[in-house]
Amino acid sequence: MMSIDFSELPLKVADRVALSQTPTPIHALPHLSKMLGTQIYCKRDDLTGFGFGGNKVRKLEYLLSEPLRYGSDCLITCGSNQSNWCCMTSVAGAALGMDVYLVLGGPVPKVDTGNLRLARIAGARISHVDTTDDDVLESAAGELEDVLRARGRRPYRIIMGGSTGLGSFGYVRALAEIASFERTAGLRFSRIIHATGSAGTQAGLIAGSMLGSWPGEINGIAVSRSATEQEAKVRAVLAQTLPRQLLDQAHPIIDDRFMGGGYRQKTDGCNEAIEIFARREGIFLDEVYTGKAAAALIAYGREGRFNSGENVLFLHTGGAAQLFE
Repeated sequence: MMSIDFSELPLKVADRVALSQTPTPIHALPHLSKMLGTQIYCKRDDLTGFGFGGNKVRKLEYLLSEPLRYGSDCLITCGSNQSNWCCMTSVAGAALGMDVYLVLGGPVPKVDTGNLRLARIAGARISHVDTTDDDVLESAAGELEDVLRARGRRPYRIIMGGSTGLGSFGYVRALAEIASFERTAGLRFSRIIHATGSAGTQAGLIAGSMLGSWPGEINGIAVSRSATEQEAKVRAVLAQTLPRQLLDQAHPIIDDRFMGGGYRQKTDGCNEAIEIFARREGIFLDEVYTGKAAAALIAYGREGRFNSGENVLFLHTGGAAQLFE
């Protein structure tokens, strides 16, 4: 894989807890390529091989090195009722012998479905707060941490989405996998198109590209915030990851035209993209993240933003269990 010098970074790279089956495959999407008039490839991070797959396990492989080192006996995190992040944290914590406590935003559902059901199967202890305010959820998770400590437990709390400098190293590593594939296949990707939400995936890809001098564009498709707000989140994670001289050179590319009404708000373009990927390539996307990123990919092709000789990489970050909510 691409050689990256971590010695000058402001954050020490922790030991990785190997959970995923990586590198994940990259393959051509021939029918979509013909439709859009250029060469479209897909990196299949829905096939990371742990739980139901997805990008969250890459973050967890670095984040969970800390509670293991500290001797923690339980994890606490928060997110929405159908959070991919919370589901994968539940599975990873269980596999490593730790109890997992989830604080989920939204009313108590009548029936557990999708990611919520999977988290329950993994043994998560779940509480609900009827809110969509991230700050309220983080505050509730902090209160739960205090309660567990008072009971003699040794909790380790992870912020929503795991989007920290440490968690972003998962996608520094993924960028190295992409560069290695390019060398083996004898091609260059002009850009990577992916969904950007809690910001850790995009921050990791940008950090990896800068540390490894990878020349392509990294196009983040916002799923919940304006481009200005999303850029601030990405830069906040990058500030924990990159040395100052590189941080000043980082310019995140974010497109917010495809998010519709915001987080978990469906769009016609997203629904069309889900159907196109399923019917033409046999790949299922979700309505929250990857469907919106795929809507952007398809729109870019229709708008003539790709040339015929371009190799474009779509990053499938997982999440299709959401379709079963």
